Amino acid sequence: MDRFRVAILGTSFGREVQAAGFQRHPGFELAAVAGSDPAKTRRIADELGVAGAYGDWRRLLEEVRPDLVSIATPVDLHHPMMLAALEHGAHVLCEKPTALTRGQAAEMRDRAAVLRRVAGINHEFRFLPARVHALALTRRGGIGVPRRGEILGRYATWARPESRGMTWLSRRERGGGILGALGSHHTDCLRLFFGEPVSALASVRVDQPARGTGGQAGLATADDACTVHYTFARGATALLDLSACAPYRWERFEIHGDEATLRWDERGERLWRIVAGQEPEELVIPEEHRLATRPGEPMLLAPFGVIVERLFRALRGEQPMEPDFGDAVAVQSALDAARASSDAGAVVPVENPAPGAASG
Repeated sequence: MDRFRVAILGTSFGREVQAAGFQRHPGFELAAVAGSDPAKTRRIADELGVAGAYGDWRRLLEEVRPDLVSIATPVDLHHPMMLAALEHGAHVLCEKPTALTRGQAAEMRDRAAVLRRVAGINHEFRFLPARVHALALTRRGGIGVPRRGEILGRYATWARPESRGMTWLSRRERGGGILGALGSHHTDCLRLFFGEPVSALASVRVDQPARGTGGQAGLATADDACTVHYTFARGATALLDLSACAPYRWERFEIHGDEATLRWDERGERLWRIVAGQEPEELVIPEEHRLATRPGEPMLLAPFGVIVERLFRALRGEQPMEPDFGDAVAVQSALDAARASSDAGAVVPVENPAPGAASG
C-alpha cells in the first residue's frame, strides 16, 4: 500500500503538531479527528480540510476504519483507545506517557503483537539533532566509558495559580504531572545512553498545588516537580530533576564519560564536548542529523516528521518501527518505579514486564 488513512484522537497536540506532520507526508491521508468537544472538533476538522469530525472516538473507529490511529489524548484514555483501535484492525501510534501503569502498557504492547499490528510510541525528542549526534559519538567511544547522566529542567507551567487552570494535567488519577509529561522523554533519553535502569530513588511531589482562579480553581494531585536518581546495570547512574513551578524555561542535558562530557541545549540544536581543564568545544552537527524546519512552526513538528516517516516504512513492512512498544513499556516501568520509590521513601527496583507477561 502506498497511502494509509489515519485518524487522530485528540485535538490539542493532535492539532498543533500531528495533523501537520501527517498531512505533509505523501504516504498518509488524514481521514478523521476526534475530540471531547464536538463543535470544536468540527471547526478544527474544517480548518484542516478533513471530512471526519467526531465527538465519540468509538464511533469514529466503527465508521472510518482507519489504517492507523494516532492517540494524543489524556493519559487515562490511552489504554482503552489503543485496545479498541487494535481490535478494529488499525495500527497505532500512542503519545507518551504510555499509560497509567506498566501493566496497562504491557497489555497494549502484547495485544499489538498478537494481532500483528505496528505499535509506535511518540518519543520524537530522540531525533533532535544534538541528541542524535551525542548518542552516535558516545557509541563510538567519543567520551570514553559513559558513567553519569544529568538532565535538569525548569518550566513555567504552574509558576503561579493563574498560570494554568485545573485540567487533567493536574490530576494524578488521569496520568497528569511533569514526570510523565517530560520525565518520560528524558527517561527514554537516558536508556539510550546507559541501557535499562535497574532501580530508582525518587521524590515525586506537588510543590505548588493551587491551580487556576475562580471557576477553574482547584488543588493538584499530579506532580509538578520530581527528582529521580536512576542506577543502571553496568554501574552508571543518572539524575533527572524537573520543576514546572519555575518562572522561566531552561533545560540542560549532560552525558559524562571517563574521558569527556557531552552537553546539549534545550532545543537540541547545539552540542558541546567538554574535557577537564579545557574550554567547552562546540561541535559541528553532521548534515545527516539535521532536521528540515520552517520558520514559525512548532519546535516538535520536524522531529515528529521523522516518526511519521518511520511509521510509513513500518506499515509498508520495510523496517521495524522505532521507537516501539518495547520502549514504551520500559519507560513506563521506570516511571512506575520512581513513583513507588517516592511513596515508599526507599530505593525501588525497576520491573519491566517481559513480552507476553500481561496476557500470560
